[in-house]
Amino acid sequence: MTESNLQERRFDNLKLAEYSSLLRRKYALNNKVLLIQTPQFMPDAFNRKVAQQRGCYAYPPAGLQCIANALSDRDLEIDILDLNYHVLKSVVNEENFDDIKGTGILDEYLNRHNPSIIGVTCLTIYGDIFEDTHPLTCLLKHLRKRDKSIIIAGGPIATNEYENYLKKDLCHFVIEGEGENKIKFLFDYLFEGGSDYNSLRGIYFKDKGNIKETSGRKDNVALKGNLINTYKKLPIEDYSSVGSLNPFSRMAGLDKRFAGIQLNRGCRANCKFCGVAEFMGKGLRQYPVHDLLEEIHYLVKERGVRHFEILDDDFLGYGEFLKALITLLKDMKELNKKYGISWSAGNGLIAASLTEDLLGLMRDSGCIGFRIGIESGNGNMLKKMRKPVTLSVLRKTGKKLRKFPEIFVAGNYIMGLLGEETFGEMLDTFKFSAEMNLDWTAFTTFQFTSKATMAAEHLKPVDNSATDFIPAKDTAGREILETEGIVSGPAIFNMPKSSVPSHEQIKQIWFTFNLVANYINNKNLKPGGMPEKFISWVEAVRVVYPENPYMPLFTGIGCVLLGRQELANKYLEKTKENLRVSEYWRKRFSQFGLTDLINRFPQNDEKAQEVLEPLRQRYAQWF
Repeated sequence: MTESNLQERRFDNLKLAEYSSLLRRKYALNNKVLLIQTPQFMPDAFNRKVAQQRGCYAYPPAGLQCIANALSDRDLEIDILDLNYHVLKSVVNEENFDDIKGTGILDEYLNRHNPSIIGVTCLTIYGDIFEDTHPLTCLLKHLRKRDKSIIIAGGPIATNEYENYLKKDLCHFVIEGEGENKIKFLFDYLFEGGSDYNSLRGIYFKDKGNIKETSGRKDNVALKGNLINTYKKLPIEDYSSVGSLNPFSRMAGLDKRFAGIQLNRGCRANCKFCGVAEFMGKGLRQYPVHDLLEEIHYLVKERGVRHFEILDDDFLGYGEFLKALITLLKDMKELNKKYGISWSAGNGLIAASLTEDLLGLMRDSGCIGFRIGIESGNGNMLKKMRKPVTLSVLRKTGKKLRKFPEIFVAGNYIMGLLGEETFGEMLDTFKFSAEMNLDWTAFTTFQFTSKATMAAEHLKPVDNSATDFIPAKDTAGREILETEGIVSGPAIFNMPKSSVPSHEQIKQIWFTFNLVANYINNKNLKPGGMPEKFISWVEAVRVVYPENPYMPLFTGIGCVLLGRQELANKYLEKTKENLRVSEYWRKRFSQFGLTDLINRFPQNDEKAQEVLEPLRQRYAQWF
């Protein structure tokens, strides 16, 4: 580093020192630090019944656990307050609880403990960031109004919006990307006046109205150790009693204790739309496998955890990374034999890495299911987004997967890619999903998750895209309403292939693709299928959509295929009950010709195929 650069770095961090000194005087620092995870749902789309049935996300605060671990060698009293857990627990246990933003729970804690530094992060969807209902914005406004602590924001949303959060005075600092090293560097300045030793860029603050960034080297966190000590601050045994991780954790059993684990950070790929590389840095890094195994054994043997969700963006790895993965899976295989543990991977695995040997080990180690990242069935779109796979490779992977029917496999597909995908390209994806013939086709709508990625890739914003990846979860009623000028139902298949659908139109395309691919044309409801897999998955998903009538209808048909007629009739009654109270759903059933399934509800396997086949044929030309 040249002398001029060194002087510039000292000047920049001198501003940090001055600001830190000002804050030290104003807030009279003590040694109490609070790390907060906000609720993981949008209040406007909150459904109390879903929460009471444990259908809301209840991911433990792994990121904050890493931050607490990084600060553990300092003379600090560090607490983690998972507001998501506490809000869900109150909703489940208290009929009239209405503090779903969690501010009352937070105030009760603050009045007792009075921490002088508070860090806040958020796992929820992007949403309309600066609405008061957004969990991160809501908590930051609440804390700044109280104005008794230094407020630090971190995580993907804060990283994306650091300028706006600071300009609006919603926090004192924003930490960009990974935070373990940066929080230590910042604390050196807040508590001790700081030094240029190990200075890092990526910490933002406001100085006289201007946004400043600390000066120093680019951070790269060296992965080591595990989270055992931080789990002692969390009631991990109780998380499964207030929520779930995803349909996989619900398939494993609603009462089965769960936790997330991470072997790798980062991703080998560099997909054009993805923010992982911007947030984590390029490439793949790995925790020492023995450290992770120590954590897993602790959670299994001392905390009773029986299901694990893989948090990695790229779990399978290559070379030395793959060797560690095999070591991990072999150990988990023994835990599966002794304790009956299971695991799943909701983040899409890289299809090209799935060999038959690895799939066999995954099955034997307790894997109940995973997703693979396909994204598009159009070859040109795959190239455009730099997806590290071809349609040919995906087809070969599909053939391998059929040799492991014990594992529930879903394909991840994105609609409206890059804000420029045509309907014809979406239709290619729909057709390819039928060709892959996996257990489930997970259609989602496209969103940009990183402003830095948008800028670097010169990508245009998507209109009104600040919604859930799954359109049906945008509202508490889980309905996708029809709007003027927007095509809906089976009529979407007649749309011009060259058209670029709007965001509102994509919601209707999503509804049709999802219903046709996953219910009407599901392979496990066809002759030779495994209806028990379909039933297990849909029951896990249905928790989140209690008013939906086609889910119990097709689950009932699955029960018919298994010869469980009495149970099938109960699902039929649930379907009728949901239809009785909803004009919206009655119209949808009529639109897709589902009413006939109720009127001719089958009584045996042969009749089930007889009523389903005409529906399948209606869409056969599009498969």
